[in-house]
Amino acid sequence: MWYISKTFRFEAGHRVWKQNLSCSRGSSLGSDCIENKCVNLHGHSYEIEVVLCSNVLDNQDMVMDFHHLKSALNPLIDQFDHSFIIDKNDPLFEAFKKINQDFGLKLTIVDFCPTAEALAKYIYDYVKEKFEKAGLLNEVDIYKVVVWETKTSKAEYIGERL
Repeated sequence: MWYISKTFRFEAGHRVWKQNLSCSRGSSLGSDCIENKCVNLHGHSYEIEVVLCSNVLDNQDMVMDFHHLKSALNPLIDQFDHSFIIDKNDPLFEAFKKINQDFGLKLTIVDFCPTAEALAKYIYDYVKEKFEKAGLLNEVDIYKVVVWETKTSKAEYIGERL
């Protein structure tokens, strides 16, 4: 099996509007004083890694040329870059929509709370759909998508194997 990966970077803001550290998984491990920092507006220098695999190489001895993977992902990366990623279910969504209309704030509207885990799955599904439309899924598998929010915090989504 051969594996290749391509890394992408973008800057974006978000908020984890569902965050409640006092009752989330692992809350019994922490301190008594819990501040829900991520419900606030904040941003990250995101790094995305898309890992592909195949048990056969193409006629150029590659899993896939990196150029093609970059071409597939660039529209999504451009959409995210310097935008505010907001869940349409966020209680602040209507206010952000109004700010967008009044001041031209760049929004990326999603249907999930934009955690690193959810973004990894979203990007995985985006790549999978592109590959399905191009007829590539019989030859190349999307092994995983990794989303780094910071140098020390990442989430990975590994899809089902073919």
